[in-house]
Amino acid sequence: MHKLTPDEDNLILKLQNGNKKAYRILFEKYYKLLFLYAQSLTQNKYKSEDIVQNVFINLWLRRDGLSINTSIKSYLYKSVRNIFINEYQRTKKEKSLLQQIHLEVLQKSILEEEDHITDKLKWIDNEIQSLPKKAREIFIMNKKRGLTYKEIAVILDISENTVESHIGRVLKRLRLKAAKINLLSLFF
Repeated sequence: MHKLTPDEDNLILKLQNGNKKAYRILFEKYYKLLFLYAQSLTQNKYKSEDIVQNVFINLWLRRDGLSINTSIKSYLYKSVRNIFINEYQRTKKEKSLLQQIHLEVLQKSILEEEDHITDKLKWIDNEIQSLPKKAREIFIMNKKRGLTYKEIAVILDISENTVESHIGRVLKRLRLKAAKINLLSLFF
């Protein structure tokens, strides 16, 4: 590990005393090197610029208590690495939080959709139960049990046209009621 040279020690002493020229010398000497190092870590020009700028901002803001035991270059490289690690961990936590929120919203949406479907099914069942007995029986045989018009006609000893007529009226009734409910739901 490199120790501070007398020139570096003098530069740090000037920096600690608030000498802007010493700060500018450090900035000009190390900015490009630190930027390239940061870019090798982030693979992103803008993040790299932010990291290096933060290193120099921190260097200036903490100049009074600055204690460098290694070379300035090593100290600055370590500062870049530390800021990168901190940013990486913060970003990782934010992504994890965003993924958690996304999952919760998705689950809530699924539950709401399930509730909505359940409500629709209940509504349909109630409407079917409110049908006249013969229409209800024919509708259930066709739509729930999957029997054809011909099979229903044979079982109930009625014509296929009668079966078709009942199914048609029930579907029309359900469509009209559903349309009214949808129109009403726009107002509430």
